[in-house]
Amino acid sequence: MNDAVNESVILVDENILSYPVITSKMKVILLLISAFGTAARMIGRMFVEMYAVVIGSSKTAISLITSIRNLITLAFQSSFGRISDFLGRKVMILIGLFGAGISLALFPLIRNQWVLVVGVFFFSLCFAIYNPSFTALIGDLTKKENRAGLFSLLTLVGSLASFIGLLLIGELSDLVQPHLTQYSHIHLSSMGDLILSYTKFGYGFESDFLSVFQHNQYSVILYLAACLFIITGIISVLLTDPPTEKLAERSVLSFTPLKENKRFRRFVIVGSTMGFVMSLGWPIFPFVRVNYATPKENTWIWATFSIVMMLTLLITRPFIDKMKRKWALFIGRCFMFFIPLNLALTAMYLPTWWFMAIGAGISGFGNSFYFVAESSYALDCAPEKEKGTYTGLFYLFLGIATFFGSLLSGLLADLVENYLGELNTIILFLWIITGARFLASFGFLFLKEPMNTRNG
Repeated sequence: MNDAVNESVILVDENILSYPVITSKMKVILLLISAFGTAARMIGRMFVEMYAVVIGSSKTAISLITSIRNLITLAFQSSFGRISDFLGRKVMILIGLFGAGISLALFPLIRNQWVLVVGVFFFSLCFAIYNPSFTALIGDLTKKENRAGLFSLLTLVGSLASFIGLLLIGELSDLVQPHLTQYSHIHLSSMGDLILSYTKFGYGFESDFLSVFQHNQYSVILYLAACLFIITGIISVLLTDPPTEKLAERSVLSFTPLKENKRFRRFVIVGSTMGFVMSLGWPIFPFVRVNYATPKENTWIWATFSIVMMLTLLITRPFIDKMKRKWALFIGRCFMFFIPLNLALTAMYLPTWWFMAIGAGISGFGNSFYFVAESSYALDCAPEKEKGTYTGLFYLFLGIATFFGSLLSGLLADLVENYLGELNTIILFLWIITGARFLASFGFLFLKEPMNTRNG
């Protein structure tokens, strides 16, 4: 009995406290968290924006949804990452996951664009608690020589789970939504004039049958994504914090790494610039995806993203740890220009879901490099006691940059739409974003390999 109670999930070399060895049990737990958590995050992130289009949100509202989501999700990671440095990883992971699941489950009850903005704020706050804590946990369990390899494996498993989850959720949304639509149709008919009054002011249930159909299908998708967050939280209960050094200083924000580590500072500048350019497209993309693909077809599009990402990770995993970080970052982002280009061509010439799936596949290829290299670069720059601080600080500036980029794009799009019309505005913005993304990606070539020393 005592042996069972005292069995440690982490095997530790007493002479090297900072580099515990991951047992099979811990590895399985991490893989399950990555699988369910990645699928939940991807589905929730992508389909909230499309849900906003379905309930009639303006480009300004969607820009607020995307910009606030990224500001809170990324910027607050600095504080929460530093809190996890002295409070522990597990408690922060649990709070974030259960909070994200509960808040996401409430979204289908929202019919007003501004209320949805508030809902996204709380959902993003929960994810900001979870993400840097889980990333720092991986940093606690690895060293530079095997860190990218583990991130690659976790991302690979997450991509596979997202692929399977998207296909299943697409089918389930088709099976369940007719029952919800029938209920909604009866309920709406009984409400009579009250429906029309609420519809006019943008608060109540949609009276158009197609809108109800779409709303219910996207609602099912969001409910299932919320369930995935809760399942991930239940699995995370099995985690054990590794016995690493704790940060004694309990301030929740420190800019010291930017002053002391030149390579990390340059990484923050280049990454934030790229993030600003990337975010310009986020208020625009959902309008193309909703107008030219059904909810089920959108699950197929993102399933294509996941399967290509998974295959790329399988092929690159044997040498990803040996690859220079800056080249992985550059490859990961230089292909991102194809996404707005693909959507522009979709709106102009090929309004089909399968053509958008090609763009999603290219995105999956690029992101397979970038997601692994981004976290690895920040962790490679960090001293052992400040992994959460470094990752959080990078995401702080990335969050601020994407906030302003997304918000600016949405406001300008609504302004230009008054002169050019919606379709022409969308196409114009997509072409501008295509060029901006391609040029910004070259900034990563000016990075040097990360070092965790001062003035590195």
